[in-house]
Amino acid sequence: MISIIVPTLNEAQNIGVLFRRIANINLKAYEIIVADSNSKDNTVAIAKHLALEYNWPVKVIQTGNTDLSKAVVKVLPQAKGDIIVVMDADLQHPPELLPKMLRALERNDIVIASRFVKGAKVNLSFERRHVSKVYRFLAHLLVPRSKSVKDPASGFFVFRKKILDGIKLNPVGFKILLEILAKANYDSILEIPFRFKERKKGKSKFNFKQTKLAFIHLLRLARYSKEHYRILKFLTVGATGIIINEGLLWLLTESGLFYLFSSLIAIEMSIITNFILNDIWTFKKERKGNFFVRLGKFNLTRAMALIVNLGLLLILTASGLHYLLSNLIGIAIATIITYLTSLWWVWK
Repeated sequence: MISIIVPTLNEAQNIGVLFRRIANINLKAYEIIVADSNSKDNTVAIAKHLALEYNWPVKVIQTGNTDLSKAVVKVLPQAKGDIIVVMDADLQHPPELLPKMLRALERNDIVIASRFVKGAKVNLSFERRHVSKVYRFLAHLLVPRSKSVKDPASGFFVFRKKILDGIKLNPVGFKILLEILAKANYDSILEIPFRFKERKKGKSKFNFKQTKLAFIHLLRLARYSKEHYRILKFLTVGATGIIINEGLLWLLTESGLFYLFSSLIAIEMSIITNFILNDIWTFKKERKGNFFVRLGKFNLTRAMALIVNLGLLLILTASGLHYLLSNLIGIAIATIITYLTSLWWVWK
């Protein structure tokens, strides 16, 4: 059986159309669970009336004054299906895509309707587009299990209910997928492109409060995944590299070697020691393949970071910024690049 969970907040203008469109795709055995977060319009009354009038398999559960993600969590125990669909009621998620998603679920544990894979179409506002970019970047950085997913903030997805066995979900805001990606017991995920349509009726839930909650949720999941510990380890190793670099530069130069030659040796020695410490400590569980291949990759990542650091130093200083501040910005960006390339390439 398929349980279609539709979190709602003031969707009276859309809920009936959604029910009809779901009915028209002729799913074999399904139920619709409306998880309503204290709608002030007639969402609940309309949903109940239509369920009676057309004998649709609709269950309305009022979840109180909760975020939409918490509303989904509250109704999950009452879902009869072994397959769960989560989708919005605003008609931006086309129910006509469900048959394709359900077929894909036969070979996967989670299937996501994605706005950011090849073939998808999305028309977001300037503000929402850039907030989404930052969110996805931070999700991939702070929640490693999401890094293969192009759209970890999608509100339209299907999954096998069993992947949540023994899992406690505690999301905040109006997005729940990232919580599931971080905590659930799954093996395979597939993203399917879709056309994310503009809302035509009702009011969007996207606002500053929900954006703030989404980023708070990210930080909570980072703590859950313990990724912040790995970042701290990486920064600690980086600090030891600075000490080794400076110490060798001083020692070799004071011993009579030309300072640029001393610097080259000091840089490479700090890279090697950083690599070894990261290999045996920071990314201990991710070690795969040949040691020297990883070392070569790490050298390349540091070379890229060095180019970025020097480039920003030159550009920002030429633009009038103090050279020390320019260098600090360059170091910060280079550190982020080194960490991400280490995570996604060297110790992938």
